[in-house]
Amino acid sequence: VLFLGLTEVPIIIRQTNEFIEESLADPSIKTYRNPGAFTWWGVTLIFNFMFIVQHLANFPGKANPGLYLFLILGVNLPWTLSCVRNYIIVPTTRPTRIFVILYDTLVTKPFFRNHVVLMVFSVLGFNSSPYFTLMLLDIMNNSMVLGDIIKSITVPAFQLALVFYLFIVTVIIYAQFGLEFFEDWFVYDGDADDDSPPGCHSVVSCFWLILYKGIPAGELSEVLDVIDNRNDRFLQRVLFDMSFFVWVGILLFNIITGLMVDTFSALREEAERRLDTLENECFVCGFKRESYDDAGLVHGPSFDSHRDEEHNPWNYVFYFAYLRRKDPTEYNGVETYVWNKIENGDLSWLPVRTSFAIQNQGILVKDDDDDGSGKLSADLGVIREGMQAFDRRMESLEVSMKKLLEQQL
Repeated sequence: VLFLGLTEVPIIIRQTNEFIEESLADPSIKTYRNPGAFTWWGVTLIFNFMFIVQHLANFPGKANPGLYLFLILGVNLPWTLSCVRNYIIVPTTRPTRIFVILYDTLVTKPFFRNHVVLMVFSVLGFNSSPYFTLMLLDIMNNSMVLGDIIKSITVPAFQLALVFYLFIVTVIIYAQFGLEFFEDWFVYDGDADDDSPPGCHSVVSCFWLILYKGIPAGELSEVLDVIDNRNDRFLQRVLFDMSFFVWVGILLFNIITGLMVDTFSALREEAERRLDTLENECFVCGFKRESYDDAGLVHGPSFDSHRDEEHNPWNYVFYFAYLRRKDPTEYNGVETYVWNKIENGDLSWLPVRTSFAIQNQGILVKDDDDDGSGKLSADLGVIREGMQAFDRRMESLEVSMKKLLEQQL
């Protein structure tokens, strides 16, 4: 964690400082705060407050401090921090800058955040040994497959939250109607031998009963006792039970499964496309393996050597870092040219579908996006302009040589 902190925190600090400088210098940014970030924060706060009040009213003398702390610290506090971060568009003051750096380090950097959480578990484990078992989750940081599984939940988090909301609404509706029409059939254990097993006699108790036993089972047979077909409400029970089974057991659970499976498949396809691109396309110049092999280099490097050695992306990263750290007054001609291009956002200094070996052998490469005629015409035009410039230089050199000979004579 210390190593990650020493490497990740300076990056966040530098990025934050650069963002502040660019934002303050940009005249199009006229506001540095977003008051609309607290809209849903107020709704969440009111919901938590009303829930606590209703719980105290329904269960007088049976306050649940643990539940209240969970709502305040486990729900409202993280949501408040998120709203504050969204409120700060540009951290123009020292406190907001410190808050943004800490928030971005602990939240936007999952690798660092996960190791901090594991360190907390390891400390808690000395007091309660079961916390040590949670450190086995460290494999999530090292396995891309398991990472994609986690992303299959976090990426469609908004959609899953809406489905969870539908679950809550469904339980409330069935708790209300169940209490109204089938109160005598609610049981906590349908297999109990008691003549009068405990049931539920309020909307809140029926809500928790259905949420605890009915939702995981996907049907109401776990919370409602068996009814005889000679009972006057038999058809109502059939409709009540079947509607819950179809809506919850089939539709909602399959929606959750579909969202997660589709997201996981999309992540795997994206990873495969990215791997294929990295394997068969040069990151620097954009050469594809087929085009490079068709170029017909004589005793030239293979595509793998071209991609990994001749155009190693890290060499360009190191060169950029070298220019960034070097005093601009000590630049040579090439370094000055490249740095001016970088500052202007001009990438023309990078090789585009070419390399030293290709230029050395004078090979014209067919473009991947057309039949080659456009590329060939452009190359011929470049060659023509180069020949004309060469002729002008030769004429200038010839004139200079004549003047030099005349002076010697």
